[in-house]
Amino acid sequence: MMPLAILYRLRCLIKPQAVCVAIVFLIVPLMNSGSVSAETDPKKSRILFVISKQTAIYTQVVDLVKRNLRGQKDTSYQSITVLGKSFADAQVTYASDLIVTVGASATELVMKTIPAQPLLAVLITDNAFSLLADKYYGSKAQAHKSQVSVICLDQPIERSIKLAKLLVPEAKIAGIMTGPSSTKNSAEFAKHVVAAAMTPKLVNIELADNPIHKLEPIIKDSDVFIPIPDNRLVNIATARWILQLSYRYQIPVIAYSKTYLDAGATAAIFSSVENVAKQTSTFIADEKMYIEAGAHMPAYYSIKFNHSVAGNLNIDLKTEQFYRNKLKADWE
Repeated sequence: MMPLAILYRLRCLIKPQAVCVAIVFLIVPLMNSGSVSAETDPKKSRILFVISKQTAIYTQVVDLVKRNLRGQKDTSYQSITVLGKSFADAQVTYASDLIVTVGASATELVMKTIPAQPLLAVLITDNAFSLLADKYYGSKAQAHKSQVSVICLDQPIERSIKLAKLLVPEAKIAGIMTGPSSTKNSAEFAKHVVAAAMTPKLVNIELADNPIHKLEPIIKDSDVFIPIPDNRLVNIATARWILQLSYRYQIPVIAYSKTYLDAGATAAIFSSVENVAKQTSTFIADEKMYIEAGAHMPAYYSIKFNHSVAGNLNIDLKTEQFYRNKLKADWE
């Protein structure tokens, strides 16, 4: 049996996200210091933030971006928050050069309402963005042609694989779990595992599958296990079994979120709120980036460890900076 603390954390891990109820609009004029009004000076860039929910994770991204932009030379910041108004009302009142959507609900709202507006979507998975791009633009490529950019939450699989090999240098077999959306990339995942001097064992979980029947033989025969973030329902259905089986067979799991780590994974590599805000600030500061739209993988990331789990697996953890330096050296 798994410890009760892990089972409790799993309830948090799989708790469904609430549907967007309120949309918050923040108008952010970025300007050189001066007496000219932000509303009349054509040289000043207007950034409109639309957040999916008035909860900490979403508002923290905006707050941190505001703080980052204030620190830039010759740049001042001003914001207006509009609650309870429709998107159309806000647009009539405030023009913008770029809309930054924080979360999937906000991204869908903007895509549906004004698809021709330059847009940067953040705090959204590649899968969620791809589905919305297909729905409203026909494809991701067409969305980018329409000046829609995205900073995905998903870490490149190479980072997780390399971190796994650093944590368990003697690892020979890496188990990889895909789902309905990520299975198309299985060959690419396998290639990166081979590049890290390991043999890949891939398992694909569909919504109709019994997860434990498919996961157990793979986890049992692996030296490390890496679940790929996918459809939310698949993530929910598999998380408990992955952690329970890894506990049973003493196999380290390299996860993709802090919540997954706290629930019993050995390590996690993920985009924190600070990481997302930093990359968003960099994007906003460089107007060329939203003129030349595209998809951006996380430039900044966090590495965290579950020291209790690592200790039980006899993994001798080094400092976070050690692993970061190793990953950076390999990446560059």
